[in-house]
Amino acid sequence: MKKEVLQHLYKLVEPHRGRFLLVAFITLLSTGAGLIEPLIYREAINDIAGLFVKHANDKARAAAGEELETSDNPVEDFLRQKIHSAQHPSTHHLPAPTKKTHEKKPHTQEHVAERTPGEAIYTLLYAVLLMLGVNVISYILWLYAENKKAQLDCDIEQEFIQGAFAHVLKLPLGFFGKRAPAAIAKQIDQSEEVSAIVGAFSQEILPEFISLFGIMAIMFYQNTTLALISISLIPIYLIIAWRSSQKLETGLNTYYERWEDVSARINTALEGIKTVKLSGAETREVQEYRRISSGAYDNYVERSKLANKFAFWEGVLSHLATAMVLGCGGYLALVHKLTPGDVVMFVAYLDRLYSPIDELCSLWVNMQQHIASISRAFRLLENKSGEKPGQPLQISQGRVEFKDVCFSYVEDHQVLKSVSMTFAPGTITAIVGGSGTGKTTAVDLLLKLYAPQQGEILIDGQPLSALDSSSVRGHIGMVAADGAIFRGTLAYNLRYKRPDATDAEVMKVVEQAGLKNLVDRLPEGLQTQIGQNGMGLSVGERQRVQIARVLLSRPKILVLDEATANLDYNTEAEIRHAIHQMRSTCTIIIIAHRFSMVHNADHVYVLGGGGILEQGTPEELIAAEGWFAAFAHAVEEDVEEEEAEDAEESEEEADEEESEEEEAEEDVEEEAEEEDSKD
Repeated sequence: MKKEVLQHLYKLVEPHRGRFLLVAFITLLSTGAGLIEPLIYREAINDIAGLFVKHANDKARAAAGEELETSDNPVEDFLRQKIHSAQHPSTHHLPAPTKKTHEKKPHTQEHVAERTPGEAIYTLLYAVLLMLGVNVISYILWLYAENKKAQLDCDIEQEFIQGAFAHVLKLPLGFFGKRAPAAIAKQIDQSEEVSAIVGAFSQEILPEFISLFGIMAIMFYQNTTLALISISLIPIYLIIAWRSSQKLETGLNTYYERWEDVSARINTALEGIKTVKLSGAETREVQEYRRISSGAYDNYVERSKLANKFAFWEGVLSHLATAMVLGCGGYLALVHKLTPGDVVMFVAYLDRLYSPIDELCSLWVNMQQHIASISRAFRLLENKSGEKPGQPLQISQGRVEFKDVCFSYVEDHQVLKSVSMTFAPGTITAIVGGSGTGKTTAVDLLLKLYAPQQGEILIDGQPLSALDSSSVRGHIGMVAADGAIFRGTLAYNLRYKRPDATDAEVMKVVEQAGLKNLVDRLPEGLQTQIGQNGMGLSVGERQRVQIARVLLSRPKILVLDEATANLDYNTEAEIRHAIHQMRSTCTIIIIAHRFSMVHNADHVYVLGGGGILEQGTPEELIAAEGWFAAFAHAVEEDVEEEEAEDAEESEEEADEEESEEEEAEEDVEEEAEEEDSKD
């Protein structure tokens, strides 16, 4: 086992050490109670055998003319008579016995003492009741330990998964670009592995060792010869078990990576189900899944065959040891070196001897698999690139300053080169430029999703590098074209950034974001369940939900990154109106490819080639006839075309409404005429 994994596991269990030891102690009591059972077998069988010894001795005494023993107990005499009648049907009565005092002698390994029917029945009843009591007590102890373990497992699992989940959420955004979400989720959710490992240490490993050494101690105490025969095959058994564990441990990381790829493939297809269907790619996705999963399943089958191969040889050795003990024990019983009860006891203990060994070997293999799996989650925890805590942001005005900021995703290409920008409170500042010029990157740096390699970003004079990431993002509202809609109610999605918002505040932003018609249309209004990634909503409706979410949070700094890209111009006008109402209390930053979103901005930065190409008011930049002027003229032509299309659609909708009204009027007139004719 990996030392680092065991150290992590110890840290998980250490806060619950008292409960862990209690479970282990109760399990030991349950195991110890079970070790008494073969000893009870021996006494019961020897006393029953003693009954036949007495019968044989009585016959010998009768043949020699000796007097037979009897007792003062009528039940004893009755049982004795019944046993004699069953063995000798032609004889109805025993010879007249002579009353003698019977002394009960103990059994030895070389001799089975005589037992009367009453003594045998008494021992049998006592053995039955004692075995029942021992098993019930053992089972009650086991159930109690199991219940305690279940609660302990849940607490440890919950703390572990919560810790791993919290840690992963604090990792930088770049980490998530390299891994599929489903693979990361599978790494985090290691509940089965945690439960199996904790349960193995508390209820299996130590109890199995105690059971193993306890059985061996009893066997050697009872008979050294049979004990040596019993353990003679254990070295070979252990060699096979060790080779099995080594073989099965090989390639475990690859094995789990394959299954993570399978989960990721399913998750990717389901997340993009609309694109899959629009591309007619259902069959291709199934074929790709089959290709990926075939390797995982083939690996699983090979591992199962290997495990069964070793299990076969382990079973052969176990049965061979049982046959050897039974044969040797039977011979010793025939030559009066052992009693029948001793032989039965050894066979019973032998079964229990190989069972702990088998369990411990299986545990070793399973533990290797569980540890290989859980170590992948621990590697997430060992990733120290997470966001460092800092000072809370004390925001008053919301003034943002970029000072000589440099940033690159790869070493050979700088996205931003010594960029300096200022976003004043109470103003709207636009950032425009061609694709890949660093507009969204600048916003990501402001939100501390990435950190600049050089330069500094300030909010109200406070360096961003010294501030807590969560605190910064709590004061900044961000609406992006690719923002997420979560599975849950519409109200839950709107309140996601500000859960304590009132219903009145929610309805206000619903109207501001142009969602009133959507809320009225949905069957349960704000309480309607929304599918994953906004399934059931149009693209424009999803974007409006994000805008309403940010408006509801009342941020001091508002960032709109292509926030109206999927909205019609009427809805965009409503959004612009809501934004302008916020400008007196908010610093607004707009990234857009629509001139309509930036033509009323107070200041514009045009990015290109890693730096600032132009800056100034929209009027100044248009007059300069540079990049922004060309952008404005090109966009105006597109706007005129889109507005003309919108006007045509509006006219068509108006015509349809008029025709529907005329049809409704005609229906009313026809109904009136029918009523008149009936009258």
